[in-house]
Parts: sequence; C-alpha cells; structure tokens
Amino acid sequence: MSSEGHATDNEVTLASYERAADRYTAATSSRPRPAELEFFERVVARVGQGGRLLELGSGPGRDAMVLESLGLVVDRTDAAQSFLAQMAADGFSARRLNAIDDELGGPYGGVLANAVFLHFSRDELAAVLDKIRGALSDGGVLAFSVKEGDGEAWSDGKLGHPRHFTYWREQNLRHLLEGRGWRVERLEQIAGVESWLYVIATPTTTSVPA
Repeated sequence: MSSEGHATDNEVTLASYERAADRYTAATSSRPRPAELEFFERVVARVGQGGRLLELGSGPGRDAMVLESLGLVVDRTDAAQSFLAQMAADGFSARRLNAIDDELGGPYGGVLANAVFLHFSRDELAAVLDKIRGALSDGGVLAFSVKEGDGEAWSDGKLGHPRHFTYWREQNLRHLLEGRGWRVERLEQIAGVESWLYVIATPTTTSVPA
C-alpha cells in the first residue's frame, strides 16, 4: 500500500494477475521467440552450467523450463499465488516473492526478470536494482526485459483486468542502470508486435551509490 493507504499501481496489477492467471497463460505462447531463446542462451553462458539463477516473476514457468533445459538451476518465484498454484499443479516447486517488498536471498549467479520490471514504477525499479546487487554472487549478472516506449499507461489487454506499464527508452534505461552502479554488458531491441529492450548487466559497485 502507498503511504496514503491506497493500492499502488503495482498492487493493482498484481491483483489482476491473481484474478486472471489462467487467462494470461492461455494467451501466452508456450515457447519463447527465437530472439528470446538467444537471450536466454546468453544468460546461461554468463551464469555458467549448473549455476543458480533467481527468476523474478516466473508466471506459469515457461522460461524456467527453458533455462533448466539449458543447464541452470532455477529458483522459481512469483508474487501472485495464482501462478504458484499453476506451477505446483505442473509438479514444480516455487516460492512466493515480491521483489519490491521482500528480501531476495542468495547469493545467485544470476537474476532474471523477463517482462516483470515493466510493471514497476521508475522509483520502484531503482530500489529493486539496489536490492538485486546484494543477491548476486561475485561476477553475477542481472538479465531483464521491458517494453520500449515513452511514459506510462494502463491496459486491460490480455487479462481483461487493468495492468500498469512503465515504458523505457534505451538512453533512459542506461542512465538508470549506470546511476545505480551497474554496467550494461548488452542492451538490444527485439521487435515484434511490440518493441522490447533486453538487458544483461553486472554490478560495478558492492554498495548503493550515494
């Protein structure tokens, strides 16, 4: 909740996922796009075979299955109980974790947030970036994707319930990361129905910049 006692945009979005996780899963491809698969392969190469990866926002678990097939040990998490129930029904262990509110644990060789940070405000993402640094082992990497664009917006698409989106341009995203003590190893645009920015970054400092 906000300091005024009202639900934050992220909390409203999370409530929508709780109500419509099955609808989201049905509307989402069971296989990553070729460009996404290449991104995952780069993540695996950076973390290393057998490495531990924390996945924020596992959803129905599609990406975790791909990453596990490529050789990683994935700690599946989601802030929505509805998605945890889906993964449990499929025989996978997952824990409830809200990246904004909860401690992340670790250390991990990598943290992945595919199509998750797009639901965070710019201030929320800055705070989570600081938190992730403490969850990584030496040499660990952060990998994530956000939608490309300007400003913010609400949408009922795909779920039939409201979700809040924060859009990013490459320059603004680089500025945020570098300002929070991260080095961008790779930032690429992947076009489709919408344009996405895919990022791999590593900490340049062990503490939050002043």
